[in-house]
Amino acid sequence: MATQAQETLITTPAPLTKKLGAWLYDSLICAAIWIIFILFSSSIAGIIIGEQGFKDNPDILAGNIFYQYAPLLLVAIYIVGTHVRFGQTVGMSAWKIMLVQDNGRPVTFKQALPRAVLSLLGIGMLFSPFNKKRLGWHDMLTHTRVVALPDKEKKKKS
Repeated sequence: MATQAQETLITTPAPLTKKLGAWLYDSLICAAIWIIFILFSSSIAGIIIGEQGFKDNPDILAGNIFYQYAPLLLVAIYIVGTHVRFGQTVGMSAWKIMLVQDNGRPVTFKQALPRAVLSLLGIGMLFSPFNKKRLGWHDMLTHTRVVALPDKEKKKKS
């Protein structure tokens, strides 16, 4: 038997404003991941190659496939990992929304990975106000949805 909180979690679609707020928060986190990677990898490359190596070939890191795609991999690990493990990213937690399957169960890796790729730049969620269930096109394709978590009632001091 489902409790009232579970029913609310499963049936209440998150409004676009909350989705956009969470997207903004998470984009800042993703930018921080990217910057930290560049700082550390550049420092390590500087130690390995040396100052003269950078002077001789200033574009040495720009042509390196690892250096180009590793930040994307780290961001994908953050997005997919938090969706699978917790059902929400840090931004989603702040805005009290959660990603679930259509049936209300936790999202699987097989759903989270394609959803992360399809929801690149958050464009898909802009379609959510135009359908009855408030689903972005990436949610429709992966059979997931973003739901609003119920507000916890404040306990009165006696």
